[in-house]
Amino acid sequence: MHMRKDSRRSGFSLVLAGIVGVGCFWVTDPRCGLISRPASADVVQAIGQASPGTYIGIAGSGAVALIGLWLMMRRTT
Repeated sequence: MHMRKDSRRSGFSLVLAGIVGVGCFWVTDPRCGLISRPASADVVQAIGQASPGTYIGIAGSGAVALIGLWLMMRRTT
């Protein structure tokens, strides 16, 4: 029974970290984020350089959130 509580707490922490990560990557995206100022003078080049990192970061953070959900939903016998 104690292991189930630890698993749920860890799952909740992972879900929270995943959501914060997705939010951070979305906010700093130069194309559609809230902070949409590219670092260099060439806007197209800045977007092209930052977009792959944003997509990989969002996918990785989403995966962490999904693992956390799996830990929270899992039943131990």
